[in-house]
Amino acid sequence: MLNTSNASEGLVDFHCHLDLYPNHASLIDECEKLGIKTLTVTNAPSVWSRNHELVRDCKHVRAALGLHPQLAHQREKELVLFEKYITQTRYIGEVGLDGSQEFLNTMAIQQRVFKKILELCANVGSKILTVHSRRAVSEVLELTQDIKFHDKGKVVLHWFAGTLSEAKTALDLGMYFSVNHRMITSINGKKLIKFLPIDRILTESDGPFINFRNSPITPKDISHTVQRVAIEHYCREEKMKQQIKENLKSLLS
Repeated sequence: MLNTSNASEGLVDFHCHLDLYPNHASLIDECEKLGIKTLTVTNAPSVWSRNHELVRDCKHVRAALGLHPQLAHQREKELVLFEKYITQTRYIGEVGLDGSQEFLNTMAIQQRVFKKILELCANVGSKILTVHSRRAVSEVLELTQDIKFHDKGKVVLHWFAGTLSEAKTALDLGMYFSVNHRMITSINGKKLIKFLPIDRILTESDGPFINFRNSPITPKDISHTVQRVAIEHYCREEKMKQQIKENLKSLLS
């Protein structure tokens, strides 16, 4: 068990919506103080500039340029802004596809938007994507393979809920997986975590959309996620924490 005073230092939160917290500025300061490598994702290109400005001088926090699949039917016209801003960041997210019942009728638009994003990223090169794939894993994998994106950029599958067979295909394509508190408390999530190679795992909070101890989770709470992932892989918590940091370095290399 890590010492409580050090448990939150040097963590990795590769998918968080910091701009959606009411105290987002103080959370950015906290991530900087604790050295938490945090990727704050955006849901639309129109909010990119503000988020980029908030973290411009940060050492540990980066902003990602995104267009959330659940907003694709409302924000498709913002692809113009996406193309405008794409050279300002290495990080892209949240992007992807959502095949859940509520958004199934927008799938054609989602696919068009995601394909365009993949093409733009492939043309620029060296982008790192955090990708939403709820009930649409096969479609996400198919689009990335069609564009041969694995040769031109890197993908991290955020909150993956597909099959182990789909996970293997993603691993074969060189993809990483970011896991969160909800995943480590579900049967299928734990099965996936056990299945994943230890060198392809990152951690995420997906805050504020997940609760931890009756409050919206924050990046520092990922220490609990690291602890549970370590248990699933039969290793010490400190070793897993270091492994995840090494995985991030590998992703960025």
